Amino acid sequence: MIDFDALANLPENGRYRQQRHPVPIVVALIRSGERFLLIQRKSDSYGGQWALVGGKWDFGETLATAVTREVQEETSLETRFVALKGLVSERVHPPTETLSAAHFLLLVCELVVTNGEAKEQNEGAVAWFTLPEIEALHEANGIIPSDYEMLHQFAEQPGDAVHFEADMIAAIGGQAAYASTMVRFERENGR
Repeated sequence: MIDFDALANLPENGRYRQQRHPVPIVVALIRSGERFLLIQRKSDSYGGQWALVGGKWDFGETLATAVTREVQEETSLETRFVALKGLVSERVHPPTETLSAAHFLLLVCELVVTNGEAKEQNEGAVAWFTLPEIEALHEANGIIPSDYEMLHQFAEQPGDAVHFEADMIAAIGGQAAYASTMVRFERENGR
């Protein structure tokens, strides 16, 4: 039995890119009728497997900006953020001691296509799949297991998770003349 809690004690050189904290990753649930968009990963990890479109959340971006940017980079589609569907803490234990462990915080977002056709970019082939086709991929180990579960857990879930965006100007040393200022604190759901 693998002890996933032991990953917290793993030295940084045994972690993916010497992670000190979970890396935030945006993941897109994109539906067109009864089909969902998947990408076939080219990277070393999960290479050849199908997955939900997504990637790293860049510093300074809102959640909506991050996920729509990743979708455009990986598929050329223009999309609109609809909702944050949920969060997944994904700990990845290496299959051998020579490979790195990883920890990601996956922000699963629902998006709708506003313009374009899905086209392969640098990350891998893209294609639309029905749920029965996704089931067949799962049975053949052709889809990343956590992405398969995210599809099933969040695709049919009504509503959205509470998601606020806050923009602040920080205080300097607690002095009244330099007090913190809130510029924005609002619910973000794209609707």
